[in-house]
Amino acid sequence: MGVNTALPSAMWLPFGARVLRARSDRGLSRAELARNVGVTDDKLREVEDAHCRPARSLVERVDTVLGTEHQLVDAWAITLQAEAFPSEFGDMSELGTHAARLWEHQPMAVPVFLRTREYSRAVLEPRHPNLEPEEIEALVEEEMAERAATTGPEGPALRVVLNESVLQRPQGGADVLNGQRDFLADLIKAGIVDLGVIPEETPHHPGLGGAFRIMEFADRPSMVYAFAAQGGELTGDSEDVGHCRMVRDSIEEASVQLTPESELLTARWPAG
Repeated sequence: MGVNTALPSAMWLPFGARVLRARSDRGLSRAELARNVGVTDDKLREVEDAHCRPARSLVERVDTVLGTEHQLVDAWAITLQAEAFPSEFGDMSELGTHAARLWEHQPMAVPVFLRTREYSRAVLEPRHPNLEPEEIEALVEEEMAERAATTGPEGPALRVVLNESVLQRPQGGADVLNGQRDFLADLIKAGIVDLGVIPEETPHHPGLGGAFRIMEFADRPSMVYAFAAQGGELTGDSEDVGHCRMVRDSIEEASVQLTPESELLTARWPAG
C-alpha cells in the first residue's frame, strides 16, 4: 500500500462518507451539489474521499444545501478536534470499516463485528445491568449494524486472534456459545475472516496487555485502537503503532490457525 503522509488522518474517512451518504440521500449528483455550494466537482470529490480538510465555510454550505441540520458541521468540528486529541474520536466502528486491513486481538470475548445476535445480547446484558431490555436491544442492533458493515463486501480484510478461553467460555449458555462457534466456522469457510487462537497452555502468553486493533489504510498511515472497560484510546503515533505491531507479531507467533473443521469450533459445549 502506498502511504501518502500528505493526506489528512484516516479519521476524516468517516466524515467524507457522511457527506457522500447525505448527498445520495438527497438524490444529488456530485456535480449538482458542487454547483450549489460554489466549488468544483474535483473539490467535492476530495472532501468525500477524505483527501482534504474542508474549510468550515464549505461544510456549512454543504450542510445547508443538504438539509442535515448542522450534523455535518458538528461532525467536521469533532473530527478536526480529534486529529489533535485522537482519544476523543467517537466514530470507531465506522473508522474500522474504511480500513483496507483490520487486525484485532481479543482476550476476553468475540469481537463485536463477529458476534451472533444472541452472543451480543449475552455480553451486553451483564455489562449494562441498569439498562431496560429495549435499551439492550438497541445496543444489540448497533453491534449488528457494525457487523454488517465490517464483514460486508466493502469491509476490510479481517484477521482476528482470540485467547482460546473465549471459545470455551459459555457466555449466555450452551446454545449461545455453540451458535457462536458455528457462526465463526461459517465466516472462516466463506473467507470473511482469518481466525486464530492462542492456546491456554502457552507458557509465555504475549497477549496479556489487553485487547487492541491495528487498522491499515490504503493510502494513509495506520492507526491503533486500545480497548478499555469504557471506550478506549485511538492513536496514529508512529512509535505506538510500531510497538503494537511488534506485539502483534509475537501474538501471531504464539497463535494456532483455526479452520471450519477445528475441534474448538465443531465441538459442542458442554463436552460429552
